[in-house]
Amino acid sequence: MPSESFIESFSRDWERCFDRKPISSNPVISDLDVEHNELAQTWKTFVRHLPPGTRVERGDRPPSVSDVVALVRNTQSLWRSQPRQRVFEQAGALCDRFVPTLETHATLLAVLPDADLFHAPLFYSVLQTLIKASAHYPHVIEGLITALLNIHSALILPSQPISSSTHLMPVAKIYALCFFFLAEFMDWFIRRSTCELLKSHSQDAYSEFHHLVSCIQRQARALTDSSDAMDVDMDEKSDAAYSPRALWEESQLSKVGRQGTDRRIAAQNTITRRLIWEIQQDAEERARIRRQRDQLLTDMLRAVNNQLRPVNSQTNGIVCMTTAAPDLVTSAFEWSRVSKRRLARLELQNASKHLEGFFENDDQIADLDPNAQIAIDSSVATTLQTWVTSPQSQALAVGGSPSNVYPSPVALISACYASFSRRARLPIIAHFCTLPEKDVKGLTRHQQGLIALTYSLIRQLIDCLPTVVDSDSLLDLSAERFRQLDGTISSWKAALALVDTLLHFVPPLLVCVIDGIDTIHDASTDAALRELIRVLLTHTRHQPQPANSECASPTFLFKVLFTVTGRPSALVETMSENQLILTEPTHSAEPTPSDAVLTSDLGVVMMNA
Repeated sequence: MPSESFIESFSRDWERCFDRKPISSNPVISDLDVEHNELAQTWKTFVRHLPPGTRVERGDRPPSVSDVVALVRNTQSLWRSQPRQRVFEQAGALCDRFVPTLETHATLLAVLPDADLFHAPLFYSVLQTLIKASAHYPHVIEGLITALLNIHSALILPSQPISSSTHLMPVAKIYALCFFFLAEFMDWFIRRSTCELLKSHSQDAYSEFHHLVSCIQRQARALTDSSDAMDVDMDEKSDAAYSPRALWEESQLSKVGRQGTDRRIAAQNTITRRLIWEIQQDAEERARIRRQRDQLLTDMLRAVNNQLRPVNSQTNGIVCMTTAAPDLVTSAFEWSRVSKRRLARLELQNASKHLEGFFENDDQIADLDPNAQIAIDSSVATTLQTWVTSPQSQALAVGGSPSNVYPSPVALISACYASFSRRARLPIIAHFCTLPEKDVKGLTRHQQGLIALTYSLIRQLIDCLPTVVDSDSLLDLSAERFRQLDGTISSWKAALALVDTLLHFVPPLLVCVIDGIDTIHDASTDAALRELIRVLLTHTRHQPQPANSECASPTFLFKVLFTVTGRPSALVETMSENQLILTEPTHSAEPTPSDAVLTSDLGVVMMNA
């Protein structure tokens, strides 16, 4: 276990790469030296931030390509030993493609002066550190390796031998940008880690750095182009160059080659520009979802139907129950809300980060084989299709007989809809309920499962918030409300109220998938589960006022899917509080309204609110 003194001690000559390198008087490589120093400093901060078990111990010699390859292969072996190794399949495949690319970097780095003593050891050390630190987070490691692969795709070596005399300038410019990218990735990693967001399934690490990768790719073209001085900022200006995104990207790139006060000013300007861009991007994304939500749901349904295989079952007792759709009620907050203060989503993510300790992020996804075919009764498939395509907010419950198979047949339905919703980039919150293995004083295991479900929904709802939200006395999202949640039943009402408040800020379309309420349902959780289900159903029956004034249309769709085994009374009776219309498939024996709900091998309850 490396200590702080171990991290700071650089006794061997090659370890001077972690110290400040004198800036060259040669203007061709001065920017490279500046970015080398910034990367070394960021690496030191990054390593201190990491838990001891995720640090890479330094050997007696400078790290090389073989050390990076060995670490990648060890990481792949670790993934294969995980119980849910399928979540790392994509990362493993990317790593197989990444390993052969490292020799290209070795060839290019050899062109740079002091490469063996400074640039190469630092580059390989940073790669090792980042890969090992990211290995526990599938979306993070996928984004990192994808970026490195895309950078390599542009590193086409020229036909003539690489030499310092002919290729020093383009190679120096390429690695100045590569060092800058790696430092920015470590800064991003620390910020996400501080808010406990690295495990978030809404993560898209690559999109954060797509523009930097594109800049490196453009600069790499100078290796084979006739011009040696191919600066990334020489593109012709257009209207798009003055968009909030372009101004943020330009501001970020302006840090390259700057030091001290100049770099800090550029960094502060970048933060401001990024916030402006994020606000606009969020507004545009919500407008896009509002315009295209019918098509988005249709595309998601088409993908789901490729995995679900309807069969003509003769199972008796399958029944669908639907409420008559009432007129939507406009939120009472519409006329009375007065803005009190504006809060950044990042503030709320930071204020709620302690909730991550009460649930497993793996319970937000299911271990679903993407190539598996799931057999489903044709009448149930029809009901699911109606639920997806209906122009109104709806809650649907699908129930099946208790099963010893994991995951249960009905859980596969939830898994399928949750998985394809994420692939379609639909706003989604999902949780697959489980009972914890360890006991907690003062709580039953079922109560722990209830708290895990609720806190998981809260964290995911925060991820769905606009970049900046309006908070006032009626819709209060202050940090104090999140601090009240301490994992006990005494704070249950506060947690339930937060779910209710956050649902007033939903995007124009939100899919909610919850499996296994029956797993956490017993006498100790019955009343609380009914309250949580009632809150979710309430938000399918009213029309909330947009949380931010920039949301022009108040309409939204809230699609809720429950899958259970057996007949949990908390779910069935709470849904039955609404006016229900009984329908049944033609091939089923005639069920009775009192006994047919969720009692068959695969039963359905549907609520249209």
